[in-house]
Amino acid sequence: MSGDARREFLSGVEALQKSLGTPLVSGGDAVGEFLRRGLAIVSYNLLEAFVSSRLVEIADHINSGIAHFSDLPENLQRASALDLLSVANSKARRARMDVQAAVAFAGSVGASLAANSGPIRLSPLMWEWEGSNMNAEDVQRALRLFHVEKPWETIREVTRRTGFHIPDPKTTLVGLLRERNLSAHSSSYPVSNLWIRAVPNQLQTLGMSFDILISIAANQINLANSAFFGDDKWITPSRLSFRFVRERVATWAEILEGKNRAAHVNQDRELAIRNAILASKGKFEVVIVQNSSMQVIDWVYPDLP
Repeated sequence: MSGDARREFLSGVEALQKSLGTPLVSGGDAVGEFLRRGLAIVSYNLLEAFVSSRLVEIADHINSGIAHFSDLPENLQRASALDLLSVANSKARRARMDVQAAVAFAGSVGASLAANSGPIRLSPLMWEWEGSNMNAEDVQRALRLFHVEKPWETIREVTRRTGFHIPDPKTTLVGLLRERNLSAHSSSYPVSNLWIRAVPNQLQTLGMSFDILISIAANQINLANSAFFGDDKWITPSRLSFRFVRERVATWAEILEGKNRAAHVNQDRELAIRNAILASKGKFEVVIVQNSSMQVIDWVYPDLP
């Protein structure tokens, strides 16, 4: 069901969750403090890696569509040139690439810059961040390029409607980055057990929300939707809907958002998910898979898995 980026992200979040339950990590001694600092760094890097990898998949989907460069609105045309150059230059300065890797990197960027007529060839770097780490402003800029109206309010609504409400997602992301940087730059910085235990759900929910929004937007670019191109606030919470596949005692229930009664019940999880995906395809509907505790364990936008 999941794309490679999402599968690796969920695997990393699960590993992080398991590690937090070990006595070594939760201990009040120097070893526990050291490990919690390390996990604060690695956990944020996990979110960054997911965003970066998912943007590669997103760009591939966009570029496989019917849109031409001339179809793109000015904000996307500008980002595909100026933002791409800024991010590429920044990454090139920081990276330790051998000659072969450097040539391949330059060639990829150059090919994207040269595709200013005919079919689009957008680089995922145009949505990435220029600094060494992704910050809240970078996320907001990327989502605005994907025509998401009020990015943080929209993310908040996605979290509320999918079961793990984050009232202030921007502040949450700022806090995750702050703890990451303090842990990286101070060998004595204290990371509390209370804080670090909340991180896996925060990471997964923020990553999921970002993925849902950019996946829906990317499919509109792929389809060369003129209404999407003409409205830089096209994606709003009211445009989204969700279909849940929820674990029960011995079955998996397919439930539409806002409904209590299952539309379908199946004993096989994978079959239940496939049926939900088929029912949601062609709509602005996201399939959310939840365990018996109603925790999200997977998700997919059927038109861009």
